[in-house]
Amino acid sequence: MKKLVSASVVLLSVCSGAAVCTPAFAQTSNTGQATATGTGQPANCGAVTIKEPAEYNAYTNAISQSQPAAKAQAIEAFLQQYPNSAAKQSLLEALMASYQQAGDAAKTLDAAKRLLQVDPNNLRALTFVVYLEHTQANGNQAQLAQAAADAQKGLSAAKDQCMSDADYEKVKDAATPIFYSAIGADSVAKKDYKGAIDAYTKELKSYKDPSQTTQVPALLDTVYLGQAYLQQTPPDLKDAVWFLTRAAQFAKPPYKAQIENTALYWYKKYHCAQNNGACMANPDGYQQIQQAAATPANIFPPSDYNPTPAPPPPSPAELAHQAIAGIPACANATPAPPPTQANQAGGTPNPADGATTSQNATPPAGPAGAPATTPSSIPAACTDALKNNVALADKEFILANGDPADQAAVWSVMNGVTAQVPGQVVSATPEQVQLAVTQDAQQANKADFTINMKTPLKEMPKQGDKVTFIATFDSYTQNPPMIVMKDGEAPAAKKAPVHHAPAHTTTHHTRPHGAR
Repeated sequence: MKKLVSASVVLLSVCSGAAVCTPAFAQTSNTGQATATGTGQPANCGAVTIKEPAEYNAYTNAISQSQPAAKAQAIEAFLQQYPNSAAKQSLLEALMASYQQAGDAAKTLDAAKRLLQVDPNNLRALTFVVYLEHTQANGNQAQLAQAAADAQKGLSAAKDQCMSDADYEKVKDAATPIFYSAIGADSVAKKDYKGAIDAYTKELKSYKDPSQTTQVPALLDTVYLGQAYLQQTPPDLKDAVWFLTRAAQFAKPPYKAQIENTALYWYKKYHCAQNNGACMANPDGYQQIQQAAATPANIFPPSDYNPTPAPPPPSPAELAHQAIAGIPACANATPAPPPTQANQAGGTPNPADGATTSQNATPPAGPAGAPATTPSSIPAACTDALKNNVALADKEFILANGDPADQAAVWSVMNGVTAQVPGQVVSATPEQVQLAVTQDAQQANKADFTINMKTPLKEMPKQGDKVTFIATFDSYTQNPPMIVMKDGEAPAAKKAPVHHAPAHTTTHHTRPHGAR
């Protein structure tokens, strides 16, 4: 009831006492007739005549009721007795207003829909229908879609010739935000976040008084607008932070803290580098955003709203290069990959190249036309370090994500080398076993090693078994990541050590406590 009254009080203010919503009727000089005088309506509004005195008296009784519930009951009785009365349209509008004033949402909606059957473009009725369909949908997509469709009708509805310009502007000002709010909710339900951003933006722009956006329902839709910026692809963290922060400045507890925490979380994502603990603990610049957002007139970001985005995190290719360059002997062994560019969403790096590579791939040509990196150009100390000090999982990461020069450096110390490879069986045939070797691969149950057997297996390992094979590195692909090994064989089972008893033994007996 509270939502219904608060959302439509502006709308009904133009119907004060239903004097404008319902024409005033006066009995004519001819016995048994009454004609609408059109109080508050333009002079060219057509008159409505009630010919029968009994009908006129029933009409007068209906509209003279002072209590909303009694008035609605009297109007219902009139409409049942005179279903084709010339006053039907105006009384349905008064009935809708009476039910709203009585706080009966279901009957308000019913009266509004009955009014639309008589007057399909009635702006007041469309406003009530859209608002109630929207608020009663509770996430039901079909109901939200119906509310959005009715909202579109309301936005394009022509002005009623029997409504004064002043009344029309009042109703339109109250109705337009309600219409766009319903369209925005329907767009969110359909995951059309671009459409939601458009609708909620138009809603906030439609308020003539900026202070209205600091109160519900505009404040709630400001939150939804911020969330839509987060959910679009790619996300727009900068605008999301503004609208969430804006909503937090005017929200009441406990929602204020919840919205503020969300805004702050995404501001840190946008502004703070991942390894900047000081910024994460106390992000600079956020207080200034709060102060600007707390100004009622700043519905949208002011021109000086320009928070600094964090530098993009290292790309997989950069991380792969760091794994090599971080070894003192390999500091300058391979060229650094080109830096990634952060996108407008707030620091997300570009995707890594997904090209397929093998041990025969040629690294990109350098300025002189020679390969940028070849195994022979890598210092011997670096080769030894890569061979002995880099874990197999790190080598796999470099092969899967590094630039060709880094891949070539790592592959040069792997290709043709025979090694033991422990892993978890994903699938197996007598000729080939698919292994998940790294922890990530095992968690995903996704093979990252293929072991081609030297001779067919006599005993087949089961899926999920932990096994170790001896095989020789043969080739690899970058996308999907896969290292292929040949001449695989299971390592020989270790014989249990034989323990021989010593020639002389001494036996010690331990007596229980208290024994003699």
